[in-house]
Amino acid sequence: MKGKIGRQASQIFLLLSLSLTLWTGAGAETWKARELRLAAEKAAWQFGPLKLQPAILIKDAGYDSNIYYQPEATSDFWLTAGPAADVYLVARRRIIVHVFESPQYVFFSKTKRERTWNNYLNGDVSLSFSRFLLTVGGSLNNARERWSTELDIRPRRKEKSGFVSFLYQKSYRLSFEFTARTIDYTYESLEYDSVNINQRLSHYEDYLSGRIYYRLNPRIQFFIEGQKGSYDFKDPLNPGDSNSQTIYSGFQFSPTGRLHGQIRLGHKWFDTLDPELPDYQGLVGDTSVSWQIMRPLVLRGNYQRDINFSVWSYSAYYIETNWSAGPSFYIFRKKIRLDYTYSQTKNDYPLGETPGSSPRRDNYTLNSVAIYYRISKTAGIGITAGNWKREINVLNWDANRKFIGLNVTYDF
Repeated sequence: MKGKIGRQASQIFLLLSLSLTLWTGAGAETWKARELRLAAEKAAWQFGPLKLQPAILIKDAGYDSNIYYQPEATSDFWLTAGPAADVYLVARRRIIVHVFESPQYVFFSKTKRERTWNNYLNGDVSLSFSRFLLTVGGSLNNARERWSTELDIRPRRKEKSGFVSFLYQKSYRLSFEFTARTIDYTYESLEYDSVNINQRLSHYEDYLSGRIYYRLNPRIQFFIEGQKGSYDFKDPLNPGDSNSQTIYSGFQFSPTGRLHGQIRLGHKWFDTLDPELPDYQGLVGDTSVSWQIMRPLVLRGNYQRDINFSVWSYSAYYIETNWSAGPSFYIFRKKIRLDYTYSQTKNDYPLGETPGSSPRRDNYTLNSVAIYYRISKTAGIGITAGNWKREINVLNWDANRKFIGLNVTYDF
């Protein structure tokens, strides 16, 4: 497979879109092009045709009682920080270029081997016409992080991706979007409990998807989405090669309203190519919403459920289900925000450690509180503290951690 779906579809979409531009005239723009252009117009700095939105990112600069999430805790003070910038170029409302770049340094006070530089780079170019929007983009990310709840270490991962998207807006209410995406994940060669991370997790992902949007009002869109995916692991002995088909449905909410975010739920058919491994079909979701029910109070909710590939040799994948909820209170004319969040995560494995044994299940619980002070119209600096707990039914690998940290948010 190795990117065939994504590359072939990209060529088809590019040829189709370029032919359409020969007879598509100037004038109005699609709703998605308008969102891209408005994001560029909000940028703080302007240098001729270029617009720049700079930022300083600070992530949890503080103390963690268990940096490796293990039964025998290792504590340390740590900091992740660095500059970031969104760069825009809009030419005659037809061409919209966006690039995001952020180098970030990860510092640990005592655990020197965890100190590292990470870099995140992504961008896209859009061609906008009255009823059509063609977007081509990609990313180059190189970072050491804790990539999943299953991993207690931070292996370096290089991510290369590319996509092409074609949107056709038939009318004010009705529009169609087709997207092809390919992703190359390469992990460092690192032994983790006798398993090599590179051999176990490095793989390609390819997706073809189509969406139908129906605008209910200026702030709410209903959509139906179909997606086809393929997963090809670089190690020929890895049993994770698989295919998927998913049907989603949901709503998108404008960020300018009282209710904003996205509700996205669906049904996935996940087919493993190894006949000895079980398949999966069932509920998946990608939902995150906030609702301002009155002036000082906002309710937040999140629901995520999908397939993740496992580092453990006895299970090629697991189903991760995460939900969280909590209120945000604004006081002193919205200068200060108080947050509380409760979160539950469950990882369900289709197989036990040995034939006939009970399947593994991991349970995670998180309680956190935070206080933020507004430093600009959309940004705040705050302190977050919390308690995290893990319970595993088949291994003596339960763990606890407490943390407190300083961070900056750009969604005040």
